[in-house]
Formats: sequence, structure tokens, C-alpha cells
Amino acid sequence: MKSLYLETFKAQTENIHPGLSVDCVIISFHEQKMKILLNKYKLSKLWMLPGGLVHKEEDVDEAVQRVLLQRTGLTNIKLRQFYLFGKKDRCNIDNNRDLLESYGVSPDDIPNLMSRYATLGYFAFVRYDQVSLSEDDTDLSMWFDIDKIPKLSHDHNEIINRAIKHIRLLIDVIPIGYELLPEEFTIVELRKIYEDILGEELDKRNFRKRMLTSELIVSLDKKRELDPYPQPNLYSFNMKRIEELLDL
Repeated sequence: MKSLYLETFKAQTENIHPGLSVDCVIISFHEQKMKILLNKYKLSKLWMLPGGLVHKEEDVDEAVQRVLLQRTGLTNIKLRQFYLFGKKDRCNIDNNRDLLESYGVSPDDIPNLMSRYATLGYFAFVRYDQVSLSEDDTDLSMWFDIDKIPKLSHDHNEIINRAIKHIRLLIDVIPIGYELLPEEFTIVELRKIYEDILGEELDKRNFRKRMLTSELIVSLDKKRELDPYPQPNLYSFNMKRIEELLDL
């Protein structure tokens, strides 16, 4: 008797471009912490990054947009490709075999999961309150604090670490935070984003001065009234300035 999950795995691995996949480091901000989205098969012990195999009829950018839609419900998100991961031993074939067998599926029936894949790494910033996490009969998704990522499948810990290093290199070049925060926010929230990315505390006064001098943010003549005393000042992003920098 064939497993009920055989067709599920076949649908995920048929009509694919051999040897190429995409993995996405999806980053958000909630309750003063940067978070990364992970998913896993329910019968697997290891979490992994949202990703998938590239279909024959799609570009790699289309593939990662498809993955993002499946995992978050979001479309037209700014995705940034940052590295090609191609070590010969990056795919743990034994884990794939164990996963299939745990669902009663023979690895011989899903040969595409028994092969080596190079993967293109992407990262994306998304608003936490705009994400709809996916879950079905075989897998689920969950947010993890950026500094509490567990041991992941394959080389996905390395992918996350390289994504963070890449963002750190760009942090003084590209605007950070406007894709993560609401239209009005506090300087503390923005500073927390930078601190989590850099992995260090920043001087409060100097950070505020630097952000205002850069003209990336504008101080509003209002406070967040729901917060306890003292009520913090609110800021907004200067989207005109941000768009100028993104066009460089």
C-alpha cells in the first residue's frame, strides 16, 4: 500500500529544474525582537528555511516569490539575492531519506530529493502583522528570535549567518527598518532593529542623532499615547529620501 503522502512529495519535486533550489531568510520585527521565519515537516526533528525547488518554467526570482507567497501570503516583496551555496556536501541526503521513510514514502519514488542541489540564498524584510503563517497536513511555519535559531537542516544555519553578515555590510548603504515598522514608530524600535542586526548595543543619543542627520526619518509632533509615562516621541520614514538611496 502506497503512502497517502506520496502524491504530496511528488507534487513538490516534479517538473523541476535539476540541481537548483532557492532558500529565503525572511526577517521580521515583533515585540522588540528581530525574528526569522522557519518551517519544518511535522515528522522531522529539524527546522529549515522556507525554500523549494525551481520549476522548469520559472525564473529563480519567480521561484522565491512563489515560496514567499506560500509561507507568508505576501506578494511583490522586495527580495535580495545574496549568495550561491554550492558545497558538494551541503545537502544531507540521509535526512531526506529518513524524512520520506517517516511518512511511509520510498526514496526510490522521489529520486529528486536524493540528489545534490545548489541553492540561491535570498533575504526579505516583512511586516509581522501582515504575515499569514502556513500550515498543512505535512508541515508548519513559526517565527524564531534571531539570536535563538536552533540547529537547522542541511546548511541553513550557514545561510542565515551569511545573510546577517551581508546585511551588516550594507547597513550604512541601504535603508533598514522601513519594511519592518509601521508608518509611525519610536526611535527605540528602530534602534532595536539595528542592535539585533549588528549584535551589539548602540549609544541611544548618537543613534537618534545619526538617523535624523541621515534624513531617513522625520520626528513627528506627537507621542505614543498608549505607552506608559514618559510617552515616547513618534517618527516616520522619509520615503522620498529612502527611494533616492534605493535608486543609487
